[in-house]
Amino acid sequence: MIKLLILVLLGFVGYSIIQGLIRPKDSRGRKMPRSRSQEGEQMVEDPQCGTFLPLSDAISANINGRQQYFCSRKCLKEYKKNH
Repeated sequence: MIKLLILVLLGFVGYSIIQGLIRPKDSRGRKMPRSRSQEGEQMVEDPQCGTFLPLSDAISANINGRQQYFCSRKCLKEYKKNH
């Protein structure tokens, strides 16, 4: 019975080590989302409302030959209406 408990414990430790190598954690010990890098990503500002958001979450539009990034379709529509 003791041998079985030790075997299960060793299996759990091995599994934990493998998971730690596969899924990186941030400096506070939380698991990092797989879609984002540890370095972060570029932030862009919505010209309509001034909100900063990650480039990957932004809605992009080419307005007057210039690439603009918006936080929502609502802000994009309002910006087009006002400019």
